[in-house]
Amino acid sequence: MRKGSLFNKKIKAIVTAIAFFVCFGLNFFQNYMPADADEDIVVSVVAHRGYSGYYPENTLSSFAGAVRIGAERIEFDVRKTADGKLVVFHDDTLERYGGDPEREFIDYTYEELLTYDVSLDMGQEFALERIPTLEQTLSLIAATDCDILLELKDIGEDESFAREVYDVCSQYQVLDRIIFGSFNYSYLQDIKDINCDCPIMVFASFGKSTLPKKYPAEYYGVNMKTVTPATIKAVHAAGANIYSYGPKNRYQILCLQRMGVDGIITDYPNFQENML
Repeated sequence: MRKGSLFNKKIKAIVTAIAFFVCFGLNFFQNYMPADADEDIVVSVVAHRGYSGYYPENTLSSFAGAVRIGAERIEFDVRKTADGKLVVFHDDTLERYGGDPEREFIDYTYEELLTYDVSLDMGQEFALERIPTLEQTLSLIAATDCDILLELKDIGEDESFAREVYDVCSQYQVLDRIIFGSFNYSYLQDIKDINCDCPIMVFASFGKSTLPKKYPAEYYGVNMKTVTPATIKAVHAAGANIYSYGPKNRYQILCLQRMGVDGIITDYPNFQENML
């Protein structure tokens, strides 16, 4: 190969690389760089596992805390115990709370779960905090003006899970305030089969623009690290709404708002006062 030809190819590669990084930088600056701190935040705000930035997550104190600061909507996770009790808990095991990491959550009875302190060392005032039932949680929230984002955790094949959760929500007369969400789309299909008017949210770790086509829904909850303008555009084109979970400060929320998300799911629902 002649030296001139090799030199030209190197120059072309360098120019292409520079052009790529310039375009990437402009896009990053426009969509992701911290926005003006004085900009209004108008997206919908969901309290992730209650007011979990300051209270033990998925507990009655966390939900009460979210209510006290005027949260619009409270998100929590629902699982089932070995003896068929519907409870509010996130993890697959109790490892974070001192339990056996090899023992699945669904292998515990409700009575066994009550022996675990779920305060996560967030203060002596929470030392008696225990895993709440779905009934206890709905009883607390039903008496407030808060809406609900209820996530059905993936507990494997269970044909009755969605129906059981739906029936309890119906009993507490909160169906008109609930969005049912899950990473397991079959559960959401079960909800739609029970009541086609119930809105559902598809949760996704990766924000692919094909989500609306593959998994029709009214809402999508996407990891903030993977949400893109293309995904937001595809969701809106499908007539749906997109929420992003994971922001921990005001700047991240403002950036997501600039990108065009409709809502955010955060541990800090009172970010206006306590976030930078």
